[in-house]
Amino acid sequence: MARQNLISAEVADNVVSTAIANINDTIVSLPFLINLSAEDRKKFRKMGPKSVDYVNDNLTGANQFSNSLPGDFPIDEFARDVTLINKLYPILVASQALTEGLSDTILALGSDAMKEGDEVYSFLKIAAKTDANAKELVQQIGRRFKGQGRRSA
Repeated sequence: MARQNLISAEVADNVVSTAIANINDTIVSLPFLINLSAEDRKKFRKMGPKSVDYVNDNLTGANQFSNSLPGDFPIDEFARDVTLINKLYPILVASQALTEGLSDTILALGSDAMKEGDEVYSFLKIAAKTDANAKELVQQIGRRFKGQGRRSA
């Protein structure tokens, strides 16, 4: 039977530490980042990637035709918002690519490890028939499955 091995890699501890430090440095360097509640996410007007051109064009219009806007319209704040959006989107895209890669890699590694674990568990159950220590370990491992019942294929 062919064994699944979707990922076969190692990462040095210093690489992990450096990656975490870099992410933390990025968070610290963007102190204005906020975390919205689920309720807030629902109520705010959304702007997706395709709407970036819309707000950029409107900023151009606001600057070119400022006399068409009410006197109290905050053009400077609008410009700061649009500029920040344009600077943050590339960071968002890069971080989403990182998150997706990490999630998919961990999913594949988890699948590999679970299949390998299942195979080891099968062999340990055989060993437990003649080895008391193996039997104790199999009972300990078996607690993880308690109450799950058998699944049909």
